[in-house]
Amino acid sequence: MKVKAILRRMLAMCPAAWYIFRRGLQLSAFLMLCAFALLLEWNGSMLERYDLYMTAIALMETTQALLLISVLASVIIEDAQS
Repeated sequence: MKVKAILRRMLAMCPAAWYIFRRGLQLSAFLMLCAFALLLEWNGSMLERYDLYMTAIALMETTQALLLISVLASVIIEDAQS
């Protein structure tokens, strides 16, 4: 029953907080897709394509940070509006 309450609370967010949350989630998903494509291109070769591997790792770390920042910003905006 907690999931239903959480979803109801999320859907009742103010438009600005919902916009930031949704766009942060979309951008995180896109960055993860790019990181996955780089890992597919990397093909496991550490000697030849180490830079692709490190770029994919950096994208994955950036994705996590961006998602955390967008969730915190949407929570702060929601609390300020309420």
